[in-house]
Amino acid sequence: MSTTQIIQKHRLLRMTLAHYRNENCTEEDFHEFATVEHAAQAAKIHARVGMEGYAMYWSPRSFRNAAADLNRDLGNHWFVRDYDMQVEFYFRDFATLYQLASDPDFRRLQAEEGPYVSRIHVEVSIGWVETYVQGGTVINIGEDGKPVFPRFPAMSASPIPSTEGTA
Repeated sequence: MSTTQIIQKHRLLRMTLAHYRNENCTEEDFHEFATVEHAAQAAKIHARVGMEGYAMYWSPRSFRNAAADLNRDLGNHWFVRDYDMQVEFYFRDFATLYQLASDPDFRRLQAEEGPYVSRIHVEVSIGWVETYVQGGTVINIGEDGKPVFPRFPAMSASPIPSTEGTA
């Protein structure tokens, strides 16, 4: 097994897309569309193309206000993000992500988002996940008390295969 294959086996990638709702859409309507009309269809597509996870994170105004209060109480050291929701995609390699992005059913679903999802100021982040507690249990810590994940140089290698030397 190559180093790349070993890294891909151990490294779970996460891409997040942080969205604002369309200004003409209420928080409740946005949630209703995304969960009732969109999520079940999207989940089937995500599973079919090999995504390892798909989740939505909701941050309505009431929660953002609570975060602002917490921030104030703890000394105002944070920037409280103000987007309405975040979609999380979990996968092992970019081929899977590209397969999702090019899937005709997925593209059709994205086209239906217009009245609900603002296309302005969408934030993207891509990184890897290291989970240390799951279900209340410590995981991914070896008998030596150290994480079982490959070290930073291997984990931080670009998830997009190099195209150097190809024409």
